[in-house]
Amino acid sequence: MHSRHGSSRIPAMSLVVFIVASVLCSTQAAIATQAQLEVAPRSELTEIGKDLLLEVSLTPPAGSALVAGSVEVVATVAGEDALLDEAYPLQATTEAEGGFFRGKTTFEWAAPVLPDAQPASRDIELRVSYQLDTSSEVQTATWQGTLTVDFGEEWTADKITDFISRKGIIPFLVIVFGFGLLMSLSPCIYPMIPITLAVIGTQSQEKGVAHGLMLSVTYVIGLALVYAIMGALSATVFSGITAFMQSPPILIPIAVLMLVLSFGMFGAFELQAPAFLRDRLQGPGASKGGLVGVFVMGMVAGLVASPCVGPFLAALLVWVATTGKWFLGFWTLFVFGIGMGMLLMAVGTFPGMMKSLPQSGGWMESIKKGMGLLLVAMAFYFVRPGMVLPETVFFILLGIATILAAIYIGAFDNVAPGCHWWDRARKGIGLIALVFGLYFLGGTLLQKGFLLPPFQTAGAAGVAMTDAGHVAATTPAASDALAAATAQEPKLTKVPWTKIHTGENVRAFLDGKIEESKATGKPIMIDFWANWCKICKILDKKVWNQAPVVEESKRFIVIKVDATESDDEMAAIWEEYRIGGLPAIIFIDSRGKVLHGRTVSGFKSPEEMLEVMQGIR
Repeated sequence: MHSRHGSSRIPAMSLVVFIVASVLCSTQAAIATQAQLEVAPRSELTEIGKDLLLEVSLTPPAGSALVAGSVEVVATVAGEDALLDEAYPLQATTEAEGGFFRGKTTFEWAAPVLPDAQPASRDIELRVSYQLDTSSEVQTATWQGTLTVDFGEEWTADKITDFISRKGIIPFLVIVFGFGLLMSLSPCIYPMIPITLAVIGTQSQEKGVAHGLMLSVTYVIGLALVYAIMGALSATVFSGITAFMQSPPILIPIAVLMLVLSFGMFGAFELQAPAFLRDRLQGPGASKGGLVGVFVMGMVAGLVASPCVGPFLAALLVWVATTGKWFLGFWTLFVFGIGMGMLLMAVGTFPGMMKSLPQSGGWMESIKKGMGLLLVAMAFYFVRPGMVLPETVFFILLGIATILAAIYIGAFDNVAPGCHWWDRARKGIGLIALVFGLYFLGGTLLQKGFLLPPFQTAGAAGVAMTDAGHVAATTPAASDALAAATAQEPKLTKVPWTKIHTGENVRAFLDGKIEESKATGKPIMIDFWANWCKICKILDKKVWNQAPVVEESKRFIVIKVDATESDDEMAAIWEEYRIGGLPAIIFIDSRGKVLHGRTVSGFKSPEEMLEVMQGIR
């Protein structure tokens, strides 16, 4: 009996083993017929207003290949509000061979993140369908992950609006004040220090800290009012106020003022407040008239610093322009101006405590001269190439000024043995400045042909310029061949804009270009500019003629809209495209959708502009 029971269990065990083995084999066979799916987000942050980029990789099983055109990707994102717009066509990183993708193939999946999406962490599921050459069935694979959705590091109008909606206006104004305080530490504020000392320094020293504080507060309120007016104008009739404050009619007088003030710091004259202001500060009506005079001088100081607006202030003005609320714009920029004037408030109050400091001497003179040199440097900064002066004129003047500064610092002074270390350091600094001055002046005169004939870069004498910019000797035949090749393929030196002006039925023209974009699959880049917009002209000189930017522009329909004049049609276009000021570079994708989150307001370097353009599909 025992032997019979034992023998009866053997077939049963064999059956179990057979069933398990069959299941495993069938499972492995099923696994072997499935492609392996891998998904990797291009960036850890899904930035609102830009594209979500995913690298989707499929590896077919051994002996199989993916059928080209059969791969489709559908994304489902959790959340009540919409996150993604319609995805762009899937793009493979390699070309198909005979209608198949063999081996691991990576696809780029991209979809625009909606500008009104809310910052949050979102769960996303990717459902990928494909077909293998070994089967007529459409197979699917899924991937799940988490997205971190938020705004980027740059402050944009949408980011400011979202911050206020979530945190409230008070925390926002605190941040605005903080950015203004940071701006007060920038070099653009330093040239106003002599003005502040000349206007209220003496009075605060004679009458004490409290009086100096009162004058300083009045002075800074006048400064802040300039920015408040800029904010109100941005929201109403003059949305291009930022570009206007960086135009030659504003920059040239400020540069001249910087030079005049520098002469005072060098001892050419006594730097002090105007006579009418001193009379008001010291006369019987000093308490009232003096405050009015200080307030007016504060407004002048605000105008002096206005061209040095930072990126945050530019974003503020664009945001204010989009709101159309002059009251909000006024107080937002007023708070910014108060923060920006805190350093000047301290400078105006500080002289009241100067009696406790060591008496003025050599150290004070060195500080004055250093401040004078800073004023000269700021004057050249305001009229730098691309803003006011041509490059040749600028560098000639800069060379002369640097040489004079080197002599003034002490480049040719005799240094006696055993002298103080500062005398040796001063002479060393002077010699370094002299070398740079000679380089700026002599180099410009030589390069531009003032002293010698200009350098030859090409010609029939057998000299040719290579792509790297080096001169290479050639034979006459080679030169002719090079000229023929150049004639056959003219090289673009700037973006080939199609230009149109206000009043030329711009709306119908743009609609036609959008239809052309859909038909050709080309995105659109529109440059809105105006004659009074200095930054627009800087973009022409510094960005739109750069080879990488020009090359990238070939895949766009490029349009340049002259919006110098305005009419009802142009006003409607500005509202539709959410233009807050000029310059404004608008991008429309190949499906005809305006990418509001990609709008470029203000100046961007060629590298930054190229990065934006490369992200447009």
